[in-house]
Amino acid sequence: MKTLIQAILIAILAAGPVLAAPKPVGRECVKLTQQISRYQRDAGWARDRENVLWETASLNQIERLATRRAKRCPEFHEQESLIGRLAALALKAGELAARYYLMGL
Repeated sequence: MKTLIQAILIAILAAGPVLAAPKPVGRECVKLTQQISRYQRDAGWARDRENVLWETASLNQIERLATRRAKRCPEFHEQESLIGRLAALALKAGELAARYYLMGL
């Protein structure tokens, strides 16, 4: 009986740090992604208005948010790389289709 109690205590002590580590909430990852999108939009507006300070501040904030999201939500980085590759593939397919339909023009 004593060894069973010792085994349970050792298991609890070993699992403690793993269970105590803060895990990101899925909603936090979504919120960070939405904030990044907002600042990307703002950077575009700043570029259109030729406001260098606003654009620089927006780009710096995007970098900070992206770094934070990469640390807290690694699955979002994997999704973004997949989405980026699919977008590049779609652009290439569009270029090839345009050449085909315009007969090389």
